[in-house]
Amino acid sequence: MATNKLCQERVSDMKKFLLNPFCALICLAVGVVFYLVLAYGLRAHLGVFELQEVVPTEELTYLFYGVAFGVAICLAGDYLHTPKQGTFFGLCFLCLIALLREMGAQHWLTSHDTTAIKIRFFTNPDNPLHEKIITALIVLSVAGAAVWLLVKYFKKIVGGFFKLQSLYWTIATFAGVGLVSKIIDRLPANYTKLTGGQLSEPVAYFCKLAEEGGETFLPLLFALGLIQYHFILRRKNTQSDGESKDIAPLSV
Repeated sequence: MATNKLCQERVSDMKKFLLNPFCALICLAVGVVFYLVLAYGLRAHLGVFELQEVVPTEELTYLFYGVAFGVAICLAGDYLHTPKQGTFFGLCFLCLIALLREMGAQHWLTSHDTTAIKIRFFTNPDNPLHEKIITALIVLSVAGAAVWLLVKYFKKIVGGFFKLQSLYWTIATFAGVGLVSKIIDRLPANYTKLTGGQLSEPVAYFCKLAEEGGETFLPLLFALGLIQYHFILRRKNTQSDGESKDIAPLSV
């Protein structure tokens, strides 16, 4: 009995932490510190500035996407046959597209250009018409899903953020990490375009580390959001039965 009670207390403590509005930021901060210490410690030891040689970022990213899809499959029952079913499939679709992009799918769509999706791919007359059509359909599908979700939940996200609701703080953290990663990704090229020079090797290494690290954490933040929604939904159901247990902000 004592063991069961202790386990229940630990589970309750974990749920309270996961439903803390700053949970995503705390997890991100811990991950960033660990990532930086590992990367720079190994870099100093090995004396190289090739990120993949000191941190297997690609392997970690694929592993974390596997975790995200595993969590989505386990918690699919929270969404299927409910009004949120479309939201669930939309999010999984965008997550799948993000994984395919990490795997280099934008290069699979073209046989002549260096990459699809970019404007120059569509304006280049040497690229086959069927490749442009397929790419355009994919881009429109992704944009449509993203816009639909944003329009549907924008007010809730903004309101929930200022009310310190956990799920919406995780969504905001996810968006912030994605935006910063893209800005840093373009920083070396923009610096070269503006100055004509190259970033120093340590700075370029840091930019690559920040960009790759940010993209690595995105699937984990996606999984965290699904887990938070699961616990919030269970808490709502518990309250509807006349009981109230965990002290955590409702956010759906």
